[in-house]
Amino acid sequence: MVTLRRDRALLRTHGFVLALITILVGIAVFGIASAAVFADGGGPAWMDLGLRTLAWLWIALTVGSLLAAAAAFALFVLPWLSGRTEITDHGIVLRWRDRSQTLPWIDVEELRAVPAGRGHLYAVRMAVGTTPRRVGRGWVGGTREAYLGWHDGDDRAVAALARPSLGIKYRAPGR
Repeated sequence: MVTLRRDRALLRTHGFVLALITILVGIAVFGIASAAVFADGGGPAWMDLGLRTLAWLWIALTVGSLLAAAAAFALFVLPWLSGRTEITDHGIVLRWRDRSQTLPWIDVEELRAVPAGRGHLYAVRMAVGTTPRRVGRGWVGGTREAYLGWHDGDDRAVAALARPSLGIKYRAPGR
């Protein structure tokens, strides 16, 4: 059995979510800076009150959307990343707390190793069905192809468990 770390697959599997949070942080910072300029006023009292109200509304909206994005990330993405993936003789087991789901080797078409850092990131392509969507409530799966996680060192341990006798293609790095 080989255990893969899912947290190292963060950028490959959740790059869109991280980009969205980055954009929302930028909007929040821009909004707070803009609101500070509007709130300074310098015009009639009724106009200053209106601009201050708009400024605080803008701050509330941008900070609220940032908090909503961060909450969605914490609820849906982090549980997936806190789980682990095990490659065993029986198949690929996705675990999170007391839940687990096995992708049997017979359903796997290809297992691919991608060099990343001082190890390898592993991706699977399914021949039948799709990868599980709801192990750990994560936003991963539901497609024929998904990144499983990261393993430090070379790929020989994973290659030894892949099942070419079942017709599974194992793609080593550089092929």
